[in-house]
Amino acid sequence: MGVLERYGEYEPVEIKGREPIDVIELESQHDPDESITFVYYIKTNADLIETAKKVAEEETTGRWIGNKPVTELYLKARADVSRVEVYGDGEGVIYVRSPIRNLDLDGDMFYQLQMLSAGGPILEFVYYERVAYLDFELPPKILERFPGPKFGIKRIREMIGIPDDTPIMGTIIKPCAGLTPEEVAEKCYEAALGGAVLIKDDEKMMGPDYCPFERKIKLVREALDAAEKETGRKVIYCPHIVARPDQIKSVVKRAIDLGATGVMFNAFLANNLGTVEALASDPEINVPIYVHSGGRSAMTTGPRRIDEVVWAKLVRLCGGDFYQIGVMGQFNVHVASLNPPMLLKLADVFRRPWGHLKETIPVTAGGLGVKNLGKNIEAFGCDFAALAGSNLLDHPWGPKAGAIAMDQARQAYAEEKITEPDQLREYARRKGFKELLALLE
Repeated sequence: MGVLERYGEYEPVEIKGREPIDVIELESQHDPDESITFVYYIKTNADLIETAKKVAEEETTGRWIGNKPVTELYLKARADVSRVEVYGDGEGVIYVRSPIRNLDLDGDMFYQLQMLSAGGPILEFVYYERVAYLDFELPPKILERFPGPKFGIKRIREMIGIPDDTPIMGTIIKPCAGLTPEEVAEKCYEAALGGAVLIKDDEKMMGPDYCPFERKIKLVREALDAAEKETGRKVIYCPHIVARPDQIKSVVKRAIDLGATGVMFNAFLANNLGTVEALASDPEINVPIYVHSGGRSAMTTGPRRIDEVVWAKLVRLCGGDFYQIGVMGQFNVHVASLNPPMLLKLADVFRRPWGHLKETIPVTAGGLGVKNLGKNIEAFGCDFAALAGSNLLDHPWGPKAGAIAMDQARQAYAEEKITEPDQLREYARRKGFKELLALLE
């Protein structure tokens, strides 16, 4: 059974398991190559078609104001509705075409896209009970104005020297706080000796006086250089960048000077994706950007929400190189991991061809370990990053053994397609993989 057959296609929660009872095609005045299509779910007590038209109008021009005759410019600037999929009385998915003539094509495109899609009344007005911003499609002349990721999967693999048939294996520093720079560096060194090639700070590592930002990076760089001399493997290290938007470039450049080979920061609750775009567009910042997504479930769930697909597209447009999606086979940690079809959809959004954009690398983290690594390789192939934090660093024999155990679990899938813990235990016994066996008995 294939992965899609097992998990099914992703469907937004509002229409999951349902088929439209009618599809209404409406004539749009806007050429698809000269407009952006926004897709929304709405549930209203009013007429669905009229509400859809009202949404289109309110998200662009608003109604005509004043006593003078309506102008041709106003009419051409107003968005309209091209399609309505009806799911019930006053309930449906609507497709709004919004003309790009309303945009400043030389201005910041991310900001304008956000204002045009959801920065107005669509999530605020009371004339519908539920609303979800589900998706959008960009014409080529708008897509080309976004930087996208600088690296992509191929270049990241070249940076760290791993083959195409191996996931990007790594860890997240734990505990989240209460470590000295020396302790952080030691964990990084041990994990790198065991095979970790991507290491990032936890988001709670803020650079307190007991673990100052600059000393931490310097010591981690020294530790990873020492590990590379022993293993021949390079490691991408992403420290947590704690800085407001007007200062973040200088902080990132300082981190790079000190030895950081990547950077990580939250782009949902603290900074935003516009900050990611600014860094990705800067030619002097030539390290991958790990977009931390803590807090996203507050925006992607509930009766008025923005779907995960929209955020994934925005992350890729703005230049995020890594983004945590969730973990297959883990139902006790993150909300996103409860929806396997959505994880597959996000991985597809990040990796499928899209104009000039390179790929964003999906990251499985948040409860990843040896017991479910096989399920994630089965689902995503090898073009993803597998980050095990506590499950790697808390190995009874230390982080090196934890990283070795993760690689042994990877081998189990590569050689025998093992995805279940019982099979993995027997495999470890047969192979004499003591590091892996220590986590299974």
